[in-house]
Amino acid sequence: MSQHWAVIHIKGLTESKTRLSSYLGDKKKLLVEALLHDVLSSALKSGVYDKVLLISPDERVSSHRINSKVAYVKQTSFGLNRAIEHANKIAVREGVRSLTTILADIPLAEPRDFREVFSLGDDDHRSVLVPSLKGGTNVMMTRPPGEIRPSYGRWSYSKHLRQAQMADVSAYSISNPCVSFDIDTVQDLIELKRRDHQSRTMSARALDEIMRPVNLLTIG
Repeated sequence: MSQHWAVIHIKGLTESKTRLSSYLGDKKKLLVEALLHDVLSSALKSGVYDKVLLISPDERVSSHRINSKVAYVKQTSFGLNRAIEHANKIAVREGVRSLTTILADIPLAEPRDFREVFSLGDDDHRSVLVPSLKGGTNVMMTRPPGEIRPSYGRWSYSKHLRQAQMADVSAYSISNPCVSFDIDTVQDLIELKRRDHQSRTMSARALDEIMRPVNLLTIG
């Protein structure tokens, strides 16, 4: 029986990361796919999740079902919050014990990071949050699913934490510089290359390929 799930939302392979469009052009899709690969690979290698849902309105995302633990869910609503609400409903219906929402743009997250999120606390009703460096929520586990209504957007970390407190759900927060780092801007790309100068992640390797004709440090 599948007891612990993760869900990764992808706006679309070409629709994601619009703030990078003017810098990366048509090659932005290569970075989006590499980011997804890094996150999905680490989540699976953690050994924590019985199933990982990829939810997106873009059916091309279904091609990233790299093994039997990965399932694609077609998103028919709009936005991240609606997508995660949909995933929560599926998980509740299937009797899943926990659902971890993972954003698709945290390339430095490692399997051990997801194991840490999963293992923190022993309460039957709990949430574990990993804030982003920008005040968002990069990873959120709720046990059981739906304990906290998804409120992604500006300052979502404080919103999720407040919801947990109001619902009398035990809330744990992890300060993790790898998981807290996400990709939105050109400065984030520069920081990725600084942190992963050996290009160990697929995201850094994709960036190498994309930016080979250009010196990234001269952009912006």
